[in-house]
Amino acid sequence: MTMDKKSSERLAAGGREVGYLEGTAIVLGVCYGQCMILAGDDALMNVTIEKVNDIEAEKRRFAEAVENVRNQLKNATKEVQDVLAETDEGIFDMYESLLDDPSLHEKVNSFLDESMSLPSALCMAARSFQSSFQHIQDTYIRERILDVKDVLIRLMDDVRNAEPADDQEAIDSTMPVVLVARELFPSQFLSAPLRRVCGIICETGGATSHAAILARALRIPMMVNLHDIQNIVSAHDKVLVDCRAGLCFPRPSARLIKQYQLALNISRRSRQAPLGVLQAQVDDHPATMDGTALQLRGNITLFSELPAMHSVGIREIGLYRTEFMFLIRNSIPDEDTQYRVLKRLVDGADGAPIVIRALDIGGDKSLPYIQWGSELNPSLGWRGLRFLLTNPEIAHTHLRAILRNCVNSNVRLMFPMISDMSDIISIKALVKEAKDSLAAEGVPYGSPKIGMMVELPSAVLALESLLPEVDFVSIGTNDLVQYFFAVDRGNSRVTKWFQQCHPLVFKILHFICTTVAKFPGKDLEICGELAGNISALPALIGAGLRTFSMNPASIPNVRDYIRKLRLDDCEELYQRVSEANTAEQAQQILDDFAESMR
Repeated sequence: MTMDKKSSERLAAGGREVGYLEGTAIVLGVCYGQCMILAGDDALMNVTIEKVNDIEAEKRRFAEAVENVRNQLKNATKEVQDVLAETDEGIFDMYESLLDDPSLHEKVNSFLDESMSLPSALCMAARSFQSSFQHIQDTYIRERILDVKDVLIRLMDDVRNAEPADDQEAIDSTMPVVLVARELFPSQFLSAPLRRVCGIICETGGATSHAAILARALRIPMMVNLHDIQNIVSAHDKVLVDCRAGLCFPRPSARLIKQYQLALNISRRSRQAPLGVLQAQVDDHPATMDGTALQLRGNITLFSELPAMHSVGIREIGLYRTEFMFLIRNSIPDEDTQYRVLKRLVDGADGAPIVIRALDIGGDKSLPYIQWGSELNPSLGWRGLRFLLTNPEIAHTHLRAILRNCVNSNVRLMFPMISDMSDIISIKALVKEAKDSLAAEGVPYGSPKIGMMVELPSAVLALESLLPEVDFVSIGTNDLVQYFFAVDRGNSRVTKWFQQCHPLVFKILHFICTTVAKFPGKDLEICGELAGNISALPALIGAGLRTFSMNPASIPNVRDYIRKLRLDDCEELYQRVSEANTAEQAQQILDDFAESMR
């Protein structure tokens, strides 16, 4: 249904009139459930200190919260392992051990003895631990503060969600849950009751956030940019979320829920469809009307996305992002953990080619347990290959885990952020060192083809000299456009300068295609967001691209469009687009062409 905003109901919420809120949809769908409020760092650091009369009652609440969180973690461990190969059975072990840590109990109880409420005591404990740890040089001890904060946040979440307000209905332990957060962290997401989570609403966040990646993989509707949402709804409030229209309805009426019932049923069935049994005939080489064969591959971040890719007839993985197994932990995963995660992916691919991208961390994907320091321009700073080269121990372990998975498999290894020949020399040295160490220990390993991402302007200019040193090339248009136009793609103030369909971008892509064509046998693909852009597709083909790797959800539409095209028309379109003066003119040409194809 399409909701008329002017006619939507006005509902009282927290002293202010709220009928609906407008937000930004990250994952499409419709959901209805009871709110589970999730605390952030600010909830621990900014609680107003409250005094109570019954100290023993607060201590009982603390003991109950500890047991509740312990049970939640046990349940979460099983649920998480069922859906995310990037985790392991020990992912919550540190949290469980901290729940029994005498120092944590002593610290919280000391503040309870001062007649503080439990939320106040948790807040003061967090401040105390932070003050104690911030000057400690020992890396292991410093890492534990993140675990301590996570545990205290979980305890705070349990306290906030334990009892409904006086005017609320009783808690329904079977009803679907909508997670409500200022910014949702992966660790919070993973410890939520995943089987009951039907939606996510946040005050901040974006399409490339860690939580968004999880939500997309698990097909959970998600909406962000809902201002002040944690002050508008309370724990166990009911909320209706329409991620198609970008609308959120706190405490909807029965009439409104009835209007949405069909959409809710459709969305629920879509989420409940078992991922593992969706199969389709392989259809990864669609051809244009005049017989020009193209190849489609999938970009994935999580193992759980593999069945969805298979369900649209794609077997080859053009980009597997390794960073998520690092992002969901509070410390660097060891070699065996990385090996197990990658092995499950390799086994699931069942012999199909896989491009594994070496760890691409930094910029907008910093690790909380690494001391990044302050960077004025993170996108231009310590990220991608630069992080690996300045952390040889991390790179060594990472590459060993990948190489161990290259035995009797069709795995290729790709490096991000290559700038010039010195980077190529450095990565080959890293790979050799990893091989030599495995050989010395008698551990089997493979020798994958080595590729590079073209995402820096310097790499474009140096490409002809770099190609003899690599086996394949992948164009990362997201960063290539960012660096070419000197625009931070995560900065909303400069969004209009992030122009993926600018004539100059198409010229660069054509230059890359003609350069690679001088070296027969070198595989070239495009794997950035532009690869799945329907309006840009004909011009990309006209520029010379033949292999496209994209989000699996984009593949059906891309495949259908390819079969309507002719190569001559695509090449003519490329010429017209590349000769345009502005991105707006180029986009209009693309749109007019798409309209003529309908």
